[in-house]
Amino acid sequence: MTDAPDGSLQRIDRDRLWGLAQAQLRDALLGGRFEPGRSLTLRHLAEIFGTSITPVRDAVMRLVAQGVLEQGARNSAVVPDVGTGTLRHLTVVRTELEGRAAREAALRRTPRDLAVLEERLDTMRALIARRDLDSYLDIHRRFHFGIYEMAGNPILYDVIENLWLRCGPVLTFVLPEYVLTLKGTDHHGNVLDAIRQGDADRAEAEIVADIKEAESYLLGLADPTGRIRKPQALLVTGAS
Repeated sequence: MTDAPDGSLQRIDRDRLWGLAQAQLRDALLGGRFEPGRSLTLRHLAEIFGTSITPVRDAVMRLVAQGVLEQGARNSAVVPDVGTGTLRHLTVVRTELEGRAAREAALRRTPRDLAVLEERLDTMRALIARRDLDSYLDIHRRFHFGIYEMAGNPILYDVIENLWLRCGPVLTFVLPEYVLTLKGTDHHGNVLDAIRQGDADRAEAEIVADIKEAESYLLGLADPTGRIRKPQALLVTGAS
């Protein structure tokens, strides 16, 4: 029996493994799967992803360089805490960029794009009605980014995504109290209606109001040092 010729073997694409690991980490951070202050060990992440530690380390180091994660103890990283100052700075930039994206979406809307947004909004409302919020933040993110993708500006989309990576973890703190009991105007429904009508001014205003309303709630959770803390668990019962 002879050995297989070298031509029958394929080089393992290390960049592809790194890219997959980074994509999963980014999705988890965007979806609020990791709360601020959480330590992420490379070994644990590698076990979750089913890879060696090397591509996970590469992905984590990239996110550390972007300021999305902080370097932790040996072979680990930490999801940064978000203080009031950082949240305010993020809000200033988010309102400018996400407002502009919503404005562009209203001018570039298509029936297919609108149908996707309507489906996601219906899902969000159904989750709230059932008080089943495990997947709410993920659908919420997909609703927002459906709008930003409609803007047709991939550079703008990428910058917005990087901002969400910085604030995604603290957004977990809006569950369940803010989403279930304190949220006021239905900005999601309003922005969809504005985009459907091609009203760019209103679409921008509703996205900005949505961001600022959530910011106001999160600022109210800050401790005396300015660190935003997770609220005490709200007792969630059936619909009253």
